[in-house]
Amino acid sequence: MRAAAGRLDERQISGAAMSALMFSVRAAEGADVHRMEATRTSRGVRFTCTCSDGTEGRHCEHRIALLLGDASALVEVDQEAVKALGEMTKGSHLLHAVHMLAQAEAAVAEAELDLERARQVIATILKG
Repeated sequence: MRAAAGRLDERQISGAAMSALMFSVRAAEGADVHRMEATRTSRGVRFTCTCSDGTEGRHCEHRIALLLGDASALVEVDQEAVKALGEMTKGSHLLHAVHMLAQAEAAVAEAELDLERARQVIATILKG
């Protein structure tokens, strides 16, 4: 069954209806388009992506960005589907981990700036 980018897709799985959210996202480099699919499971949320990171079991920037509310890389933005993803992941372990990742990345970026400033200060002092 094919669904448009960023659309809800109702599927029958084991006799129970399950909502799947599907998104198409542009690759950061090149013209490739990857497919992402989010579904609620008994263990939480399953959110897959067809990019190389996603198919190899790693997190990818496509999913992280969308989970953080950045829909700019989507081929087609369906605000209802983006909102539904937010509702699906609200309070989840996944969203908590994504926020932890974003905070850690921000801390690393700030530390790198501090390190560069310290190096510049030392270089200035060493010049006498």
